[in-house]
Amino acid sequence: MSNFFNNYKSQNFNRENMDANKFLTMQNCRKDIIGELDAIIQYDSHMRETNDSSAKNAIWDIMEEEKVHVGQLFGLLFSLDPTSKTQFEKGLNEFYDENK
Repeated sequence: MSNFFNNYKSQNFNRENMDANKFLTMQNCRKDIIGELDAIIQYDSHMRETNDSSAKNAIWDIMEEEKVHVGQLFGLLFSLDPTSKTQFEKGLNEFYDENK
């Protein structure tokens, strides 16, 4: 958590001027992204642990929906905190540049 605050401090981010509800919503959104990613990991593990094809198909479908939720939550986060979007895109570009 302290890394989050340090990143904003270095970019002249003033938390005191931000609406408390908006900040809480941003933080909750980040926690929800973590929850969705944990769910994906759990569903993937469960899918690999069963031999039942119906169960595999159902779990796979649910897991794919969780990935959509991750995208939706990132969209929300980026709308609330454009700096996060900029940093996210910077990271993607670095990845793609390093892995051509």
